[in-house]
Amino acid sequence: MKEPETPRGIVLDDVAYRDGRYALGSKDGCPYLAADGRAYKLTCHPYEPCLYVTGEDGFTTAVHNAFDPSALLDIFRGGGTTASITGREYDARDFCRMVEYAAGMGNIGIDDAERVFGVEPKKIAEKERRQSEKVEYPETAGADEDRFIINDERFSSLIAGYPDLAVDYCLVENERNATGENAHRTALFRACRKLFTDSDDGEAIWDYDAAEAEAKPITAAELFAPADKDGKLNYRMAFLSPPYGSVYTDADFDKVNAALFPNGTDGLEVYEWTTDWSEYFDDGREWWGTLCLTVCDETLDRFAVIMASATD
Repeated sequence: MKEPETPRGIVLDDVAYRDGRYALGSKDGCPYLAADGRAYKLTCHPYEPCLYVTGEDGFTTAVHNAFDPSALLDIFRGGGTTASITGREYDARDFCRMVEYAAGMGNIGIDDAERVFGVEPKKIAEKERRQSEKVEYPETAGADEDRFIINDERFSSLIAGYPDLAVDYCLVENERNATGENAHRTALFRACRKLFTDSDDGEAIWDYDAAEAEAKPITAAELFAPADKDGKLNYRMAFLSPPYGSVYTDADFDKVNAALFPNGTDGLEVYEWTTDWSEYFDDGREWWGTLCLTVCDETLDRFAVIMASATD
C-alpha cells in the first residue's frame, strides 16, 4: 500500500502514526510530520534538548527542552507514550498536535508549546517541581509568542465605549502573509493565549484545546449578515442582542467594523469555528449561543479573531 504523500512530492518511507489529520514518519531517515496537507521536517540539536520544526517555506521554530524526534518514532510505532520535561504524558497524536501548534512561532519553550492542550489540574504542582529542579527556559519564549498580538489603541478605545458588548476581539499579526485554514488556526491559537490567559500570572482563565476546533470558510457577506433572532447566533446578532439587552444599533455595528476593517471587505478571508473545545463557550451553550470567527484582512496583513459566549 502506498504511504501518504506530503506536499512537494515527499513520500514517507515509513509511518509511525497516522490518523485522519496527521501522518508521522520519516523520509530518508529524517522525521517528518504531515498535518492537514503541510509537511514539517523534524530535527534536533545534538547537544541540547531542542526540537526544530521546519515548514515548507524554510521557516524554523526551535522548541526548547523538547524531544529527539527520531527516538519518538520508535516509541510511537509501538503504541507507547513518553513524557516531556514538564511531566506531561504524550501519545503520538498529542505530539503531532504540539508540533503543529508550535510551527511558525520562532523560539519557544516546551511549556509554551503545550498551551495547545489548555491547562491540566497538575499544572501548579509541575511548575513547582520545575522550579525546584531549576529547569531554565528561554526568557524570550513568552515574549516571542506575544509579539504577534496587535495592540491597536484606537480600536480598543472605540470598543471601550460599548461596555455591554458580549463580543470579544483579538487582533493578531499575519507575519508571513499566509492564508488558508492553517494560517487561521495559528491566529486562533495565539488569540486563545491572549484571551484565555491571565496576563499577571500566566494561568489559564478557561481551559481550552483549540487543536480540536473545526473550521469552515464563509463569505464576507455571511459574516455581516442581518441578525435573525429566530436562527443561529451570528456576528451581528451577538453584537446587537446580548442576553441582558443593549441599546446598540446597526450604526454602532457598522462603526466598529469600519474601524476593524478600514479598507472594506474585498480583502477579507473568513473562517467560522466550532465551539466545543473551551470552557469559554459553556455559558453560551446554555441557550443564547456561541460564536468563533477568524477574519484575515489581506490589506492589513492581520487577523481579527472574534468570539462571543454569554448567559443571563
